[in-house]
Amino acid sequence: MLMTPETKIKLIESAEKRLDLLTIELESLRGTYKTIEASEKFSQNQKLNVNFEGIKNLINYRIFIGILTADLCCVTIDYLNAKYQYQGLFSARQIVVITGEGYKKIYNFTLENKQGDLISKHRNNSFWIKEIGFITNELPEFKPRYDSLTQKLDNYLKVNFELLKEQRDLSIHYDKEPMKVITMLTTFDIEETFKNMAPFLQILNEMFSFTLDLSQGYLKKLDSSKIVFSEKLSKVEGIITKSK
Repeated sequence: MLMTPETKIKLIESAEKRLDLLTIELESLRGTYKTIEASEKFSQNQKLNVNFEGIKNLINYRIFIGILTADLCCVTIDYLNAKYQYQGLFSARQIVVITGEGYKKIYNFTLENKQGDLISKHRNNSFWIKEIGFITNELPEFKPRYDSLTQKLDNYLKVNFELLKEQRDLSIHYDKEPMKVITMLTTFDIEETFKNMAPFLQILNEMFSFTLDLSQGYLKKLDSSKIVFSEKLSKVEGIITKSK
């Protein structure tokens, strides 16, 4: 990718700033999760019938999205700071790996059998459908935003995932035929890789914001149940708000 030194500096500064914020937020989320675990233990000791799985899944998902975004920031910085061509190629290939694996973990893929039937069992077990979708069904006011993000995940499939899968496999595994790897390297389109990353990164940022609001909505639902340890839940809500 050809860019002016000024543009490169701005991109590095932007990625570093985002990475710094994410690092702080991830540490805050780790503390939030521990507080929730303490509340869960307190509930169990008091024999209170309160289900914490939903909020724990939400925090876990926010942590995952944060890590995924931080990883993309890191490889972007590495690419922009690369001194050698192969360094840049290596970093760009990691973008392919992170994007492909991240999408798979979030939403997974559907398959078509020989009869042309759509097989969606993997997608139905994905984090976005199984955990986040279930919670959203309990909080219908968040359904429009959830559906909008789901549509964006579907639209992202317009990216050539067959090519990404091939690049991903050759980037992770040392193939028995090294010529396949070197051929991939010589034809690797770095600019296209960054173009593909941009909408995925936008989805991640929107998800991070959405799951924050969803977490707060879920906590309000718990609070409305008149739980006797509302003080602990208020503490959790305060920590989540700080991690925004």
